Amino acid sequence: MRSRPPLDRSLPLRERKKLRTRRALADAALRLFAEKGFDGTTLEEVAEEAEVSKSTFFRFFPAKEAAAVEAETELWTAYLDELARRDLAGPVLGELHQTLAVAIAGLDPDWDERFVATRLLVARESALLKYVEHNRARIRNQVVASLASKLGLEPEDLRLPVLAELATTAFTLAARPWVYQDGRGGRQALLERHREAIKAIPGSLELTAPPRDANRDRPDRRG
Repeated sequence: MRSRPPLDRSLPLRERKKLRTRRALADAALRLFAEKGFDGTTLEEVAEEAEVSKSTFFRFFPAKEAAAVEAETELWTAYLDELARRDLAGPVLGELHQTLAVAIAGLDPDWDERFVATRLLVARESALLKYVEHNRARIRNQVVASLASKLGLEPEDLRLPVLAELATTAFTLAARPWVYQDGRGGRQALLERHREAIKAIPGSLELTAPPRDANRDRPDRRG
């Protein structure tokens, strides 16, 4: 894995130190889990690899799973933050698409590589897959709550979770081939795939099958 880009020097020194430690733990977890497997790596080994104590690990992450999927967490945290400050106008699905696109574009330069490595690891480790799925469900619930507040709707309005699910699923479908192609084309290729996935949603809802042959469905009364 390439070296990390320098931290934002505008941040206070204390915040830069905390962010540096968090990144070191996440990198150590991703590296060790890829080499030894998730179940084959202890939390103590991750902390030792990052040259911190076990108690320090728990100041940054609640569990091994969280450290392993830090690239996922960065993405969805940026998505929620961007949605919170965005003034919505026009079709909401398009707004969610733009919100996620802006969030992706603003992530650290090395995020692409770490996200690809994370998703490949998750595909091999059932414990991590369950953790990611649970976390994405939580993210969707937060998106629903944010949309309800911005649009003046009840959180129980079924349109809101449908929209949140569609936006998340479109990204998942866009990212999957990009990940298995090792991030070919860079972040711009991912954003373009995401745009195409969003564009495909209305057409997919309008797909219709040809009418059944009435004669074929009629019971055979011969004999």
